[in-house]
Amino acid sequence: MEFLQAISTTFGKVTYGTVGKQSLDDLKEKYPTFPKTPEGWVGYIKDWAKGEWNDLSNKIVMLNQVHGDVIHSISSDLETNVSFPLFAGDGLYTEIPNTLLVVRTADCVPVFLYSNKRPFVAVVHSGWKGTSLGITERLLDEVVSKGYDLAELQMEIGPYIQGGDYEVGEDVARHFLSLGEAVCFPKGNGKFLLDVGLAIEMKVRERFRNLNGIKNSHINVFQSPLYFSHRAKEEGRNLNFILWES
Repeated sequence: MEFLQAISTTFGKVTYGTVGKQSLDDLKEKYPTFPKTPEGWVGYIKDWAKGEWNDLSNKIVMLNQVHGDVIHSISSDLETNVSFPLFAGDGLYTEIPNTLLVVRTADCVPVFLYSNKRPFVAVVHSGWKGTSLGITERLLDEVVSKGYDLAELQMEIGPYIQGGDYEVGEDVARHFLSLGEAVCFPKGNGKFLLDVGLAIEMKVRERFRNLNGIKNSHINVFQSPLYFSHRAKEEGRNLNFILWES
């Protein structure tokens, strides 16, 4: 896989990462074009997942992504369902073992979160809208309200378009100007260079000072041949997943 992390814990193994062009190349024969609807992506993602985890074909949770701040908890009462509902939203978390959570990105930011002490994993799709709405902060608020300690949580920001390649107008920039020029750099003529991943990182560090750790490897999907990028006029999507295996 293009980006992969595997962590051994006392309750099992947590695996998360981002699947890009090379890993999805085998699906080209069945899918000569990329899906155009959320429902179309369901079949595509299931076919990819079957190639990686044969026993997870009926335990995959995906989203109808809407660029907002809605987060869904996948609870045990859904565990026996043959097919999970296609939730509308941009974040997922669960305490259920062997349940694959997946969000799609092109230039937006995938955020992975897990506990190093108890069974808990989460993944968020955060574009500039979700970031301005504070979807990652909302996730952390909800997780803490359920009894998790910030000191046990690990967060990683996955591959996304970096600030040097993401130009936005004043209408978008105004949501981020308070974070400084490292996040939102003025180019002139009403244009700005916006680093959404860094914005997430700064906002989370400021509000959740006791969070165990935040990683951001600053992998640029626009510059790398390994990933899909909307700004590069590509129709494919990177698949960002997280899973804990008991």
